[in-house]
Amino acid sequence: MGIGRPSLRLLAVLLTAALPPLVAFGLLTLAEPTWMERVGSLLSVLIVAGAGLLWIALIAVVAARPMANDTRSIVALAERGMASTGDGLSSAQRRLAMTLEDRNRQISDLADLIRVAPISKDATAVAHAMVAGARQVTGDPTWLLAILRVPETRDLEPGVYGPNVESAPGTLDEVHRWAATAEGRGPSPRDARLVAGPWGAFTIVDVAAGDELRAILLAPWEGRPDPSPAELNLFGLIGQHAATALEHALLYTRLRVQTEELNRMAAVQTDFLRGITHDLQTPLTSIRAVASELQQSKGIDNTARADLETIAQQADRLRRMVGQLLAVSRLEVGALTPVQEVFRAAPVVRRTWDALRAADHRLVVEEEGPAHLVVADPDRLEQVLWALMDNAVKYSPAGSTIEVHLGLINAGVGDRASEIAIRDHGVGMDPTTRANAFEQFFRSDDARRLVPDGSGIGLYAARGLVVAMGGGISIESEPKEGTTVRLTLPAETTDEEAIGSWADTSASTT
Repeated sequence: MGIGRPSLRLLAVLLTAALPPLVAFGLLTLAEPTWMERVGSLLSVLIVAGAGLLWIALIAVVAARPMANDTRSIVALAERGMASTGDGLSSAQRRLAMTLEDRNRQISDLADLIRVAPISKDATAVAHAMVAGARQVTGDPTWLLAILRVPETRDLEPGVYGPNVESAPGTLDEVHRWAATAEGRGPSPRDARLVAGPWGAFTIVDVAAGDELRAILLAPWEGRPDPSPAELNLFGLIGQHAATALEHALLYTRLRVQTEELNRMAAVQTDFLRGITHDLQTPLTSIRAVASELQQSKGIDNTARADLETIAQQADRLRRMVGQLLAVSRLEVGALTPVQEVFRAAPVVRRTWDALRAADHRLVVEEEGPAHLVVADPDRLEQVLWALMDNAVKYSPAGSTIEVHLGLINAGVGDRASEIAIRDHGVGMDPTTRANAFEQFFRSDDARRLVPDGSGIGLYAARGLVVAMGGGISIESEPKEGTTVRLTLPAETTDEEAIGSWADTSASTT
C-alpha cells in the first residue's frame, strides 16, 4: 500500500500535525528548563501552544494541494461515475467508480431499449427483442422470456423465447411455472427476486399487464453472488418495460386486424353500392320514359294521368337517390372528378326546386351582393341542392317557406367565394345531431320518427361533392328553430350585363 492513497495521506497529515507539538511539549515539561521559570508557567504554555498552531498551519498549507486533488476526484466520481486521471484513489473507490460507470451504461442501454422498442411489429418479434434488450442491458447472456398467459394465442404463442427472431419458442415446463409463483429469499422487490428450489437458483422478473398478460424474465443464478437491491430494481424496470412493450404490440396487432377487416367490409360495401346503382339506373329510366309516354296518350282520364304523374315523380326521386349512392361509391374510391364550368346559380336552384315538386311548400330565392358566377359542376351542384332542399322540405311543416340566399363572400386575402344558404323553419338539430350530420348513414331519433324511410347518405354525399368541387359546407341549427346549410364555391365576379348574357343550359343527368 503506497503513501499516495487518500486515506493514508490523510493519516500521515494528521500524525505530522499532531505528534511533534505533543512530543515537544512533553519534553519541555519534564525537563523544567529555567526559561520557563523566568517567563512563568502561563506564558510558557502560550508560547508552546502558539508554536504548535504555527506548525499545524504549516502542515495544512503543505497538504492542501493533495487534499484538493482528492476532493476533485471524489466530486468527479459522484457526478460522472469516473475519477480524474492520476487521482490516486483507493481500490474501494475505484470499484465504486466502475460500479457507477456500469450503472450509467445500463441506464443508457435501457433508455435505448425503450426508445427503439418495435411495438409496431408483431408481438412475437417484440418478445424476442425484449430478451435481446435484457441481455444487452445486464450484460448477462442467459436471460429468457417465458410467456405464460396471453389474451389471444394467435397474436403471441405461450412458450419460452430467446433473442433469435427466427427460432421458434420453446416449450413451457414445470420450472417456468414454479419460478412464476416462487417467493424470493430475503427482502427484495416483488417484481424482481432471487429464488431457489429443486431446479437451482434463478433471478425472476415479473412481466405482467392486467389480468390477461402474464410472463417472466428469468436467468439461472446458481453459484453467483446474490443480486444487490440496485440490480433488482434495474431488473424490475426491464420487466416493466417488457410488459408495456408486449401490451402495446398486442393492442397494435389487434387494431391492425380490426382495421384490415373494416377496410375489407368497406370495400365490399362500396362494390355493392356501385353494382346496385348501375343495375337500378336502367329500369328507373325506362319506368320514367314509359310513364311520360303514357301521359301523352289520348284517352287517358284524369285519375290515370295523375297516377302516371306520381309514377314519373317517384321514378325521378328514386333515380336521384340512386345517383347519390353512385356518387358516394365514386367518392370513396376517388373516381369522381367534377367538371369546371362558369354559370349562374339561381337557375340551377329553381330547376332543382321544380324537380322536387314540393307543392305544399313555397320557395323564396334572394340574390344579394355583387353580381358573380359560380365555378363548379352544374350537374353535381344540382345533385347537392336536391339533397339539401329535399331535407328542408321533409323536416319542415307543410305550408312553410324554404329560403335560398345567394351572395358573394370573402374567402381569404383577395379571394371571393359564392355562398348558397338554404334555410328552413323546421324541427332543427340538437348539438349531437349537428356534429354528426355529415356522417355516412347517420340519422337522429327525430329524423327516424319524422321520415322513417330515409337513407342517411344525402348530407354525406353532398359534403363529398362540394369538397370535390373545391368548396365547403356547414350547418347552423337549433332545436325547433330551423336549419341553415351554407355552401361556398369558387366564384368569378363580373358586371350585371355580362351576367344576364349567360344562358343556363345545363341539365342534370344523374
